[in-house]
Amino acid sequence: MGVLSLVKAFSGRLESVVESLTDALPPYRTAQGILDAKETCDDGKFYIHVTDSRVEVDEATCQILEIGEMLKVHYTRGGRAINIDRYLPQNGVE
Repeated sequence: MGVLSLVKAFSGRLESVVESLTDALPPYRTAQGILDAKETCDDGKFYIHVTDSRVEVDEATCQILEIGEMLKVHYTRGGRAINIDRYLPQNGVE
């Protein structure tokens, strides 16, 4: 291996670490509204759609949530869910 290939490999890993750390730091985004859709991608990732936001969730969460539920989702800049709260309307009011 040449020096150039080692530098490229190191810079690629460093870039990946910086992106992961940046994604994990606040401020987080919030989407509140009705769960519009659920999707599964070919790469095995699961997504939910809440008020025009596409958020990555795990498989169990995707299976448990029902389309039409009122949700409040906190998620990272990269679109990964941090926590999901369900809301039950009282007397038809949010």
